[in-house]
Amino acid sequence: MKKNLLAWFIISFCALSMFPAEIMKLSEIRAGMEGTGKTIFKGTKIETFTFKVLGFIEKFAPDKDLIIVELNAPELEGGGVIAGMSGSPVYIDGKIIGAVSYGFSFSRKPIAGVTPIENILETSDYNQMAYSIDISNIKVEFDPQSNKNIAELIQTELGRRINFSHREGVQPIKLIGSNKGMNPAALAYLEPVFTPIGSVKVSQDLTKPNVDQKLFQIEPADAAAIPLIRGDFEYSASGTVSYVDGNKVYLFGHPFFNLGTVDFPLHKAEVVSVVPSFESSFRLTASKNMIGSVVQDRFSAIQGELGIVPYMIPMKVFLKNRNRKFEIEMVNHPLLTPALSAISIENIFISEFQQVGFNSITVDAKIFIENEQNIVISDMFSGTSAFGDFSNLLLAVNFFLMNNKEKRIKIQKMDFEISGSELVKRTNLENVIINKNAFNPGEIINVKLFFNNERGNLVTDEVQLKAPNMKPGSTFYLMAADKDEMARFDSKNIKSNYFPIKLNNLIRAINNLRKNNRVYFKLLAPAEGLFINGYEYSNLPLSMRDVFIYNSTSGVESEIKYSTLMEYQMEVPAVVTGKKLFKLKIKEK
Repeated sequence: MKKNLLAWFIISFCALSMFPAEIMKLSEIRAGMEGTGKTIFKGTKIETFTFKVLGFIEKFAPDKDLIIVELNAPELEGGGVIAGMSGSPVYIDGKIIGAVSYGFSFSRKPIAGVTPIENILETSDYNQMAYSIDISNIKVEFDPQSNKNIAELIQTELGRRINFSHREGVQPIKLIGSNKGMNPAALAYLEPVFTPIGSVKVSQDLTKPNVDQKLFQIEPADAAAIPLIRGDFEYSASGTVSYVDGNKVYLFGHPFFNLGTVDFPLHKAEVVSVVPSFESSFRLTASKNMIGSVVQDRFSAIQGELGIVPYMIPMKVFLKNRNRKFEIEMVNHPLLTPALSAISIENIFISEFQQVGFNSITVDAKIFIENEQNIVISDMFSGTSAFGDFSNLLLAVNFFLMNNKEKRIKIQKMDFEISGSELVKRTNLENVIINKNAFNPGEIINVKLFFNNERGNLVTDEVQLKAPNMKPGSTFYLMAADKDEMARFDSKNIKSNYFPIKLNNLIRAINNLRKNNRVYFKLLAPAEGLFINGYEYSNLPLSMRDVFIYNSTSGVESEIKYSTLMEYQMEVPAVVTGKKLFKLKIKEK
């Protein structure tokens, strides 16, 4: 109901937008010409500054020139161009020539690059699929190091895109990252991307009956923000509106992330203050109410549509032993959502549990995907890296889901139930004893396990398995191990580059991920088989094996030396490590 009411206000009041300014083309501009610009230095009041055209960088990008100007305003003295000022419109003789968008890393004077208005308006001519990453050369693995590598890949890609420039020393004016209720440690992931500031809160109660129509009006030089996360805690990036034409809004004069067609929320913003600095001056900005959606993220500008409500992915986190609930929503994008989901869960962990030292968390999570099977994660993480291990796992899961090869998915929501403890919950599989080494087919194998827990206490447990139905005299193996040891064995036995192209196969692989708080048992037999498209085919006839191996389209990944006869898991109340391997036999008659 609140979202529908908000959309009604946006659509009603946006019709009051001012008539767009007349345009001065790049071909009409000459060095030495002077003009005025508009921006907000504090609050919501639009102020003016003056500038002088110094010249041009021709072919700054293919088919694009950059206008070089020197700005003049008291707020810019001693600090150069201000971060968050990108998109500020500039005019000569009342005609808009473009938007302040680039700065010079070597200059302490307010020298700026201006993106020509013609290039800015071209942004609305695009309409194509949103950005995605080709993940075909990335192996689908979910061990802690692989998950960390995916996190670093996304961070590098985001930083590269937002700071991209065709000329060395000429950089996009940084957007301001502002937050409410977020821990600096959780935001460290975004440090290379935005100019960070501390928590700022500007309260706006949109449920009050008397809503000021100015909240929903937007005009050139207004501060605007793109919230990436909003709800019980928030994170947004802000800059300046360059041009408004009816319901179309153009911002920043440079890319956000240059992601193409997008669907991000667009909010008005308020400038709290300007912080001058020789290193990096910036505007202290706070996000206010939503006015529409960002629909294009291109090289020359961001383009928004007023009155459109974007699709956001809801996330609910319930901390059971804290009896605390968090509800947020984040932007829906195959590159951003994985990172934002990890940042959000990390922020909750750091805020609610011990920040330094050993920690343990038990997680029950569900990711709901429209018209697909849900993702279920039920696991335990313990130790100094517990928070990071789970948040990186969540990042990797969402990364592979949203960039899968088959089709675009729609994540409907993400729900988490989490119990946390400041105690270490780890145990080592110290020893395994089997009652004998030869069995009849189908006979019960009594397995006794000895665990050495984090306090040095010896704990025992038992499990019963069935001997395989094999020929008398056959050899088989029993392995008891943690998930990482099992993964190492699999990688040695199966030299595979298999990638699950079908989405349902990928979802199945994620749902079948081995867990930290399990002892896994494998019964193995020597075999001469093949691993084909994610499945084992053991003891194939020689003629059939040859057909598969020499057929380049058969999907053969590797030859296998051992076939898995059975796999069983036993849950333990701790993160387990260790491995034991036994060579056993089927009794002779």
